[in-house]
Amino acid sequence: MGAKFIIIACLLYANFVCSAQKAQTRDSILNTERFVPQALTTNEYINYQLPPLDSLFEGAQRNPRLKAIGASIEAARNDLKSTQRDWLQYFSVRAGYTYGILGTYTDQETQYVPLTTVYSGSTQNSWSIGANINIPFNRLFSHRATVKKQKEIVRNAEYTQQVEFDEIKNEIIELYCNIQYQLKLLKLATESITLYNAEYQVAELDYINNKNNNDRSLSDLKHSQKVAKIEYEKIINELNIMFLKLELISNIHFKNP
Repeated sequence: MGAKFIIIACLLYANFVCSAQKAQTRDSILNTERFVPQALTTNEYINYQLPPLDSLFEGAQRNPRLKAIGASIEAARNDLKSTQRDWLQYFSVRAGYTYGILGTYTDQETQYVPLTTVYSGSTQNSWSIGANINIPFNRLFSHRATVKKQKEIVRNAEYTQQVEFDEIKNEIIELYCNIQYQLKLLKLATESITLYNAEYQVAELDYINNKNNNDRSLSDLKHSQKVAKIEYEKIINELNIMFLKLELISNIHFKNP
């Protein structure tokens, strides 16, 4: 039994060393600028530290969903400014200036004088200025109510943005907690796979050496090993999905650890 535990310990240590070497080799080859969940190794996932929630909330403020509502708020505010200045259309001012030359042609002819054309003219200019007031009473008396209505539209859009931001924060919190939970499960799943691999190799050696023991059969160990690997792959897949969702919602590109 002592030799069995020594073999298990050696296999655990070898698995850890190989994983660390693979992680170092990958880090030296890949030079990615943004976090790609599929590129992370098991050890990188296990040792990964999520950024603080406050930084995720701050990044989420640049989420396109909030930007779309922000554009609606800006449009509503511009409409409010136009509504507040509606009273200016009740007044109109006009001005004009004319410049020209007024001339006349006169034909003169007598018994002793032949036909003669005489021209006379003068330069003239003039100014004109005036104002007009046209107040529709129905719009005048409803102006205050119209302005108030537009203010409520702006306020409603702001409330909608806050509600949407709260929903995004809830989504971030849910993903954040689920990722932390899955990271813990990943650590346990990795330990289980390593243990089953070690037990299977020991049992296989015992079988080859024709040693009689009460350990589980090779088929049972192989089945447990397969189940552990399937659970491991499920956890990795869940982590990939949740990391991508969190990156999309928070608008933050996670860096490889």
